[in-house]
Amino acid sequence: MTDLAMWTTYAYQLAKEAGEKILAYYQNDIRLVPDFKMDLSPITLADKDAHDIIAKGLADFALDTHGPAPLLSEEGKEIPFLERQQWSRYWCVDPLDGTKEFLVRNGEFTVNIALIVNHHPILGIVYVPTERLGYLAWQGGGAYLCDPQGQRTRLITQTPPNEPLRVLVSRHHGLDYLQPWLARLGPTTIISQGSALKFCTIASGGADLFLRLSPTSEWDNAAGQCILEEAGGAVISLDGDPLTYNRSGVLEQNHFMAVGDRTKAWEKYLHR
Repeated sequence: MTDLAMWTTYAYQLAKEAGEKILAYYQNDIRLVPDFKMDLSPITLADKDAHDIIAKGLADFALDTHGPAPLLSEEGKEIPFLERQQWSRYWCVDPLDGTKEFLVRNGEFTVNIALIVNHHPILGIVYVPTERLGYLAWQGGGAYLCDPQGQRTRLITQTPPNEPLRVLVSRHHGLDYLQPWLARLGPTTIISQGSALKFCTIASGGADLFLRLSPTSEWDNAAGQCILEEAGGAVISLDGDPLTYNRSGVLEQNHFMAVGDRTKAWEKYLHR
């Protein structure tokens, strides 16, 4: 087993442990009342407890002779860019991606863990607590669906894309702002889905395209990007460049397109 494969297996176990803690809240009849962060996004005790599990597990895990990698987590402390820009590698974590989905109890929330090296995700995990299954990938090793019994199935995107194109959109954003892009795509089937599951649906061949034209943060996308790329897809910012990480003091990322068929000339759809 390569180091990357071993690191992925370790991080996947942490994601499962965090997922069980989240499920304990999710299955409780008492409705959680969220707090709200500065950007008005909700946060619950489930987010915080899942963060603590992952943070402790990663702090105790030495990747190699250089020791553990630092952690950037949505629910962790704010880390100045002056410190972050010294990192050649770090863990990028969203302990509960899709808190809105968690609060409305539709099951479409995930635990996201990625390892970033030189601004690119080389390891990715998206775990689905309600299904007790997850998606995992590492650079050069492929992408896999891991069922509740631990059995792994290789993931391959669909190429060429389906006709009409199956386009994923967020459950919490209207379609009006997407219409100029959708018109260029021609006939489409729209699929609404929450959290980083959208990357995994494309990686599994269940959709062809995900347009994200509203703000996201690095921890929303890193794990899903690695999984999709290892399954044969790509994540492209609207300026045509690959999506990269830890480039500035702003953790918000450019708008992007995630696709299953990386060989198709998607660039013609990117320009406003």
